[in-house]
Amino acid sequence: LYIFIALLLVYLFVEMRQIGYRIFSDKAKDSPEVAKEMVLTVSEDESFLEIGRDLANKDIVDNAYIFALALRFSEGYKNIQPGEYVVNSGQKPSEILAQLTHKGEQGDG
Repeated sequence: LYIFIALLLVYLFVEMRQIGYRIFSDKAKDSPEVAKEMVLTVSEDESFLEIGRDLANKDIVDNAYIFALALRFSEGYKNIQPGEYVVNSGQKPSEILAQLTHKGEQGDG
């Protein structure tokens, strides 16, 4: 029984480490040469998970939950603006978030 519990704990540790790596690694799903593109429509009250599901359904990201967590742990996640965005599977989650927050589009004013 103790061996089973020890093996289970090792397995869970390895799995959690892989999930943590996928959340914080900020890697694109595809290379830019084979990237798929879509128009993502974000509404005012849409959650991170709903955005992730839209992207996962169109094969832009691998996992909606991992993407939603990556957005949540990113800086600036509170500034997501509703609208339509062209995103592709060659973009990192941080690049998609930059689009959703209009980062870099504001003038020097």
